[in-house]
Amino acid sequence: MARHRSGRAVTWCALAVLGLLGVFGKPGVAWADVKIAFIDTDRIFSEYPKTQEAQASFNREVQELSRTAREKKTEIDDLQRKLDQQSPMLSDAKKDQETVALQQKISDYESFIQKNWGPGGDISKLNEDYLRPIIDRVHRIVADIGNNEGYQLILDAADGNVVYGDKTLDLTDRVLTRLKEEDEGKVPVTGSGTTGGG
Repeated sequence: MARHRSGRAVTWCALAVLGLLGVFGKPGVAWADVKIAFIDTDRIFSEYPKTQEAQASFNREVQELSRTAREKKTEIDDLQRKLDQQSPMLSDAKKDQETVALQQKISDYESFIQKNWGPGGDISKLNEDYLRPIIDRVHRIVADIGNNEGYQLILDAADGNVVYGDKTLDLTDRVLTRLKEEDEGKVPVTGSGTTGGG
Protein backbone atom coordinates (compact mmCIF):
# COMPACT_ATOMS: atom_id res chain seq x y z
CA MET A 1 0.00 0.00 0.00
CA ALA A 2 1.49 3.31 -0.98
CA ARG A 3 0.67 6.94 -0.66
CA HIS A 4 0.44 8.44 -4.09
CA ARG A 5 1.84 11.93 -4.23
CA SER A 6 0.59 14.26 -6.87
CA GLY A 7 2.33 17.20 -8.43
CA ARG A 8 -0.57 19.17 -6.93
CA ALA A 9 0.97 18.97 -3.46
CA VAL A 10 4.31 20.30 -4.66
CA THR A 11 2.59 22.99 -6.72
CA TRP A 12 0.43 24.00 -3.76
CA CYS A 13 3.52 24.23 -1.55
CA ALA A 14 5.37 26.34 -4.11
CA LEU A 15 2.38 28.66 -4.43
CA ALA A 16 2.10 28.92 -0.64
CA VAL A 17 5.79 29.83 -0.35
CA LEU A 18 5.43 32.39 -3.15
CA GLY A 19 2.37 33.77 -1.37
CA LEU A 20 4.37 34.11 1.82
CA LEU A 21 7.17 35.80 -0.07
CA GLY A 22 4.58 38.25 -1.40
CA VAL A 23 3.51 38.94 2.18
CA PHE A 24 7.07 39.95 3.04
CA GLY A 25 6.94 42.69 0.42
CA LYS A 26 4.33 44.48 2.51
CA PRO A 27 5.43 47.03 5.09
CA GLY A 28 5.63 45.81 8.68
CA VAL A 29 5.82 42.08 7.84
CA ALA A 30 9.09 40.30 8.58
CA TRP A 31 10.30 36.69 8.50
CA ALA A 32 10.20 36.71 12.28
CA ASP A 33 6.41 37.23 12.08
CA VAL A 34 5.88 34.06 10.04
CA LYS A 35 5.41 30.77 11.87
CA ILE A 36 6.39 27.72 9.79
CA ALA A 37 6.59 24.02 10.72
CA PHE A 38 6.63 20.65 9.01
CA ILE A 39 5.50 17.07 9.45
CA ASP A 40 6.81 13.81 7.97
CA THR A 41 3.83 11.80 6.74
CA ASP A 42 6.06 8.86 5.79
CA ARG A 43 7.03 8.58 9.46
CA ILE A 44 3.42 8.99 10.57
CA PHE A 45 2.33 6.20 8.23
CA SER A 46 5.12 3.88 9.35
CA GLU A 47 4.62 4.47 13.08
CA TYR A 48 0.84 4.83 13.38
CA PRO A 49 -0.71 1.40 14.25
CA LYS A 50 -3.92 1.99 12.28
CA THR A 51 -1.83 2.24 9.12
CA GLN A 52 -0.64 -1.33 9.69
CA GLU A 53 -4.28 -2.39 10.21
CA ALA A 54 -5.26 -0.68 6.96
CA GLN A 55 -2.29 -2.36 5.23
CA ALA A 56 -3.39 -5.80 6.47
CA SER A 57 -6.97 -5.24 5.24
CA PHE A 58 -5.69 -3.96 1.91
CA ASN A 59 -3.38 -6.99 1.56
CA ARG A 60 -6.28 -9.39 2.23
CA GLU A 61 -8.34 -7.84 -0.56
CA VAL A 62 -5.40 -7.83 -2.98
CA GLN A 63 -4.70 -11.49 -2.15
CA GLU A 64 -8.31 -12.36 -2.98
CA LEU A 65 -8.06 -10.54 -6.32
CA SER A 66 -4.72 -12.28 -6.99
CA ARG A 67 -6.30 -15.66 -6.24
CA THR A 68 -9.10 -14.92 -8.73
CA ALA A 69 -6.51 -13.87 -11.34
CA ARG A 70 -4.55 -17.10 -10.82
CA GLU A 71 -7.75 -19.17 -11.19
CA LYS A 72 -8.59 -17.39 -14.45
CA LYS A 73 -5.03 -17.96 -15.75
CA THR A 74 -5.13 -21.66 -14.78
CA GLU A 75 -8.44 -22.04 -16.63
CA ILE A 76 -6.88 -20.48 -19.74
CA ASP A 77 -3.82 -22.73 -19.50
CA ASP A 78 -6.05 -25.81 -19.11
CA LEU A 79 -8.17 -24.83 -22.12
CA GLN A 80 -5.05 -24.17 -24.21
CA ARG A 81 -3.55 -27.53 -23.24
CA LYS A 82 -6.84 -29.32 -24.01
CA LEU A 83 -7.12 -27.59 -27.37
CA ASP A 84 -3.52 -28.44 -28.25
CA GLN A 85 -4.05 -32.11 -27.36
CA GLN A 86 -7.42 -32.51 -29.09
CA SER A 87 -6.75 -30.27 -32.09
CA PRO A 88 -5.75 -33.09 -34.49
CA MET A 89 -9.02 -34.92 -33.73
CA LEU A 90 -11.36 -31.90 -33.92
CA SER A 91 -13.25 -30.76 -36.98
CA ASP A 92 -12.40 -27.29 -38.24
CA ALA A 93 -15.75 -25.98 -36.97
CA LYS A 94 -15.19 -27.45 -33.49
CA LYS A 95 -11.58 -26.22 -33.44
CA ASP A 96 -12.78 -22.70 -34.35
CA GLN A 97 -15.44 -22.88 -31.64
CA GLU A 98 -12.88 -23.93 -29.00
CA THR A 99 -10.43 -21.24 -30.18
CA VAL A 100 -13.12 -18.55 -29.89
CA ALA A 101 -13.96 -19.78 -26.37
CA LEU A 102 -10.27 -19.67 -25.44
CA GLN A 103 -9.85 -16.16 -26.88
CA GLN A 104 -12.88 -15.01 -24.88
CA LYS A 105 -11.34 -16.38 -21.66
CA ILE A 106 -8.05 -14.62 -22.47
CA SER A 107 -9.89 -11.37 -23.16
CA ASP A 108 -11.82 -11.67 -19.87
CA TYR A 109 -8.57 -12.34 -18.00
CA GLU A 110 -6.81 -9.35 -19.58
CA SER A 111 -9.80 -7.11 -18.77
CA PHE A 112 -9.76 -8.34 -15.16
CA ILE A 113 -6.03 -7.59 -14.85
CA GLN A 114 -6.42 -4.14 -16.43
CA LYS A 115 -9.47 -3.29 -14.29
CA ASN A 116 -7.65 -4.18 -11.08
CA TRP A 117 -3.93 -3.59 -11.67
CA GLY A 118 -3.99 -1.11 -14.55
CA PRO A 119 -3.49 2.65 -14.18
CA GLY A 120 -6.29 4.04 -12.01
CA GLY A 121 -7.43 0.48 -11.40
CA ASP A 122 -9.41 -0.92 -8.50
CA ILE A 123 -6.31 -1.72 -6.45
CA SER A 124 -5.17 1.89 -6.64
CA LYS A 125 -8.68 3.01 -5.60
CA LEU A 126 -8.71 0.40 -2.82
CA ASN A 127 -5.39 1.74 -1.56
CA GLU A 128 -6.89 5.24 -1.53
CA ASP A 129 -10.04 4.01 0.26
CA TYR A 130 -7.99 2.47 3.08
CA LEU A 131 -5.63 5.44 3.43
CA ARG A 132 -8.10 8.31 2.93
CA PRO A 133 -9.57 8.24 6.49
CA ILE A 134 -6.06 8.37 8.00
CA ILE A 135 -4.94 11.10 5.58
CA ASP A 136 -8.06 13.14 6.37
CA ARG A 137 -7.43 12.82 10.11
CA VAL A 138 -3.79 13.91 9.72
CA HIS A 139 -4.91 16.91 7.65
CA ARG A 140 -7.52 17.86 10.28
CA ILE A 141 -5.01 17.58 13.12
CA VAL A 142 -2.41 19.63 11.24
CA ALA A 143 -5.04 22.27 10.34
CA ASP A 144 -6.15 22.36 13.97
CA ILE A 145 -2.58 22.88 15.20
CA GLY A 146 -2.00 25.47 12.48
CA ASN A 147 -5.18 27.41 13.21
CA ASN A 148 -4.87 27.27 17.00
CA GLU A 149 -1.18 28.07 17.16
CA GLY A 150 -0.87 30.65 14.39
CA TYR A 151 1.17 28.76 11.81
CA GLN A 152 1.13 30.34 8.35
CA LEU A 153 2.62 27.28 6.65
CA ILE A 154 3.07 23.61 7.57
CA LEU A 155 5.00 21.57 5.01
CA ASP A 156 5.32 17.81 4.49
CA ALA A 157 8.93 16.60 4.51
CA ALA A 158 7.83 13.31 2.89
CA ASP A 159 6.81 15.14 -0.30
CA GLY A 160 10.30 16.52 -0.73
CA ASN A 161 9.23 20.05 0.15
CA VAL A 162 11.59 20.30 3.12
CA VAL A 163 15.29 20.01 2.39
CA TYR A 164 16.27 21.02 5.91
CA GLY A 165 14.18 21.64 8.96
CA ASP A 166 15.10 22.50 12.53
CA LYS A 167 13.76 19.64 14.69
CA THR A 168 11.95 22.19 16.87
CA LEU A 169 9.72 22.90 13.84
CA ASP A 170 8.84 19.19 13.37
CA LEU A 171 5.24 18.52 14.44
CA THR A 172 5.30 14.81 13.49
CA ASP A 173 5.46 13.54 17.08
CA ARG A 174 2.57 15.80 18.05
CA VAL A 175 0.43 14.49 15.18
CA LEU A 176 1.24 10.87 16.08
CA THR A 177 0.43 11.54 19.73
CA ARG A 178 -2.87 13.20 18.81
CA LEU A 179 -3.86 10.29 16.53
CA LYS A 180 -3.19 7.82 19.36
CA GLU A 181 -5.01 9.96 21.93
CA GLU A 182 -8.05 10.20 19.62
CA ASP A 183 -7.98 6.42 19.13
CA GLU A 184 -7.85 5.89 22.90
CA GLY A 185 -10.65 8.42 23.50
CA LYS A 186 -8.37 10.68 25.55
CA VAL A 187 -9.17 13.70 23.33
CA PRO A 188 -12.13 14.32 21.04
CA VAL A 189 -11.61 13.69 17.34
CA THR A 190 -10.48 16.91 15.71
CA GLY A 191 -13.26 18.73 13.84
CA SER A 192 -13.14 19.18 10.11
CA GLY A 193 -10.87 22.22 9.92
CA THR A 194 -9.62 23.83 6.75
CA THR A 195 -6.64 21.98 5.36
CA GLY A 196 -5.61 24.57 2.85
CA GLY A 197 -5.86 22.09 -0.02
CA GLY A 198 -5.96 18.54 -0.57
